Amino acid sequence: MQKFPKYNDPMSRFSIAVFRTNGALLRNGDRLTKSIGQSSARWNLLGQIEFNPTTVAHVARNMGQARQSVQRVADQLVSEGLAVYDDKPDDKRTKLLRLTAQGEVVMNQIGGKQASWTQMITPRLGPERLLQAARLLEELAEILEQDYKED
Repeated sequence: MQKFPKYNDPMSRFSIAVFRTNGALLRNGDRLTKSIGQSSARWNLLGQIEFNPTTVAHVARNMGQARQSVQRVADQLVSEGLAVYDDKPDDKRTKLLRLTAQGEVVMNQIGGKQASWTQMITPRLGPERLLQAARLLEELAEILEQDYKED
């Protein structure tokens, strides 16, 4: 296992841990979805539109990525029939990305794989600790997003 630096200040140590965890989540997501022809990036995008069609720009903001990167993945998903672009009712120039029936099948397949993976990991940390960590990350995200808006 690779050694990561342990900084003395809490925010630096926390940031390194988040970056490391993000990388591990992406690698595990790629591993989970590879057998069904997907990737973490595609899974993330499909998951963002699974219950609520939205714009590519909105997804990019949520994911903290460049709109062009998300647009490229969205266009691939559309060309493969997993998603479609619909007109946005209040703005005909903007398109909403929506999951198709084929996309729902893929998300159900991913969901089955994710459930097995989750059942393996959750007991090791405990559901309450995971929820505490999620709340902390959500709170930090709100703080960081607010700081970003003020620049």
